[in-house]
Amino acid sequence: MKTTPKIFQSPLWKSAFFVYGLIAIGFSIWILSDHLETEVPSIDELTVFTGIVSEVEYWRVKNNSGYKLLLKLDGGEKKFNIDLCKSHLNLGEDSKQKIHPRDIITVFAKKEADSFGVFSVDDSVWQVEKNGVLVCPYERLITGHTRFEKLSDKFWGIVLILGLLSSVIGIIRTRRAARLSKA
Repeated sequence: MKTTPKIFQSPLWKSAFFVYGLIAIGFSIWILSDHLETEVPSIDELTVFTGIVSEVEYWRVKNNSGYKLLLKLDGGEKKFNIDLCKSHLNLGEDSKQKIHPRDIITVFAKKEADSFGVFSVDDSVWQVEKNGVLVCPYERLITGHTRFEKLSDKFWGIVLILGLLSSVIGIIRTRRAARLSKA
């Protein structure tokens, strides 16, 4: 017969406020760790590749999707993660799409850590030039990224405060109920 650890035998676990508060605190810590992990490279850290667009491929696996850019270079083909430039290049909108196969483009990419998953690509694109004209400027990506980070910071703070508040309410209500049952 299995015995439950003592910590889980506490009446606190029967309090929805306490449990949902802990879940919210965990969620806010996850958001914070994701935020701290995000690194924005400077334009000088990016590697420049010029080549002919072989294909802009849309991929989808379960709840995840994105775009890969296949670029023909002197030494063969190279895959790039082009999700950051998706909206600037109107990817997925055939009539408005700004890059097509056989276009000559220059991409500024950051080398990504090695990945072993289905989504593994060589580099993440941070800027795209076509015929010397910026079609996905680095500055606009950074502006959008900064705006998202500020929003993420606010969301993280609100979720953490709500989680702490909910947990405290759960603790107080459980203690009151225990005191009333003893009386």
